[in-house]
Amino acid sequence: MKRIIMLLLILASIMPLPAIGFGYHVFDIRTESEFGEGIFPTSVKYQFNFPMPDFIEGRRTVLAFRLDNGLMYRTLRQDPDTGAILAKDPPSYPTEYTVLFDEFNLFFAQGFGETLDEDRDLITAFISLDGRFENAYERLSWLTSPDDMEGVFSTYDGGVRTERFPSSSWIGAPELAGSRSIFQTSVTAGVRFDWMDDDVTRRDGVRAASYLRFSPSWMPVSYGDGADFFLIWNELELSKTLLTIGQERRPELSWLSIVLDDKLMYRYIIGDKVPSYVQGGDIWGDNDVPNGSHVIMNRLSMTLYGPQINSRDSFPSLMLFWDFGVALGHVLNRGSVNEAIAETVGSYGLRAEFVIFGICKVYYEIGCSYDGAFSEPGGVEQRFGVTVGI
Repeated sequence: MKRIIMLLLILASIMPLPAIGFGYHVFDIRTESEFGEGIFPTSVKYQFNFPMPDFIEGRRTVLAFRLDNGLMYRTLRQDPDTGAILAKDPPSYPTEYTVLFDEFNLFFAQGFGETLDEDRDLITAFISLDGRFENAYERLSWLTSPDDMEGVFSTYDGGVRTERFPSSSWIGAPELAGSRSIFQTSVTAGVRFDWMDDDVTRRDGVRAASYLRFSPSWMPVSYGDGADFFLIWNELELSKTLLTIGQERRPELSWLSIVLDDKLMYRYIIGDKVPSYVQGGDIWGDNDVPNGSHVIMNRLSMTLYGPQINSRDSFPSLMLFWDFGVALGHVLNRGSVNEAIAETVGSYGLRAEFVIFGICKVYYEIGCSYDGAFSEPGGVEQRFGVTVGI
């Protein structure tokens, strides 16, 4: 029944999409590998742009509304009562649960400067008003058999079900306090730099972005008691095409291309209540970077593309990747307990993907977590899924 309710909620969120009658749309359907073997959609993102004249001739001016909603799986990473990191002393109860979410962004963006691609701007400055709704539930596989009666939020003992944390302050996961339902607003401002010659299967150049997100406890039009933070997020991406073998009859297409990418992220957060959705620190595998005030993550990858089949946006690819993360500074969501950490996390693997006309992607991933936080056990995992985007 819970699965049916979740699917109905997702369908209800998609149904209004055809009624949007102005601007243009960005439409992205995603899956979770843990749900339905990664085949059935679990979330959708769509955007429509308001008709706007360009304030600077030849440079884009955008006023748009974006909505991202669906369900996702999440892991409890800190003790609800103390904020202690669970990776240091793994609990005996389940830690995975399901979140139904909706996030909207009403944003304005202005481009400046020319690039190698006339359709992109060298620098884009933006500001947005954000809202985030979440409601947390037990994982969807809960109660599927007599042997699976324990949940994150409830316990089962002697035929009686009780709350697992009846009087908890939920200091370690503030968005789960009370009814496990929140609506929080924030303001985001940032800038993007784009000097990347991106031709689908060939990339050379650099991209960078930096933004600030602010959600104080007094932020209006909010309910729940799960947010009080200031976030600084920075990204840097470097790409280099190592090899290209073109097709003789259609030189704009390639038989094979090899691209080396490096993506670096640094984020810094201060605040008394930092919800999971802004913490970051997600690398490949189940072992995430702990919730420290400073988090650094890097992905080094090499991707083999090709051959391109009759069009630039239909091709197979194989990516080899290495993820590495570091958590430094004070542990967030620990109240007055001032604990400092310096912990690393790592994984590596490969991703095979087939892209159909740049719209549909079918992928398979297999990888290994080799450096878990606080000696968390590693191991080999695999995932399969389908995504659709327009």
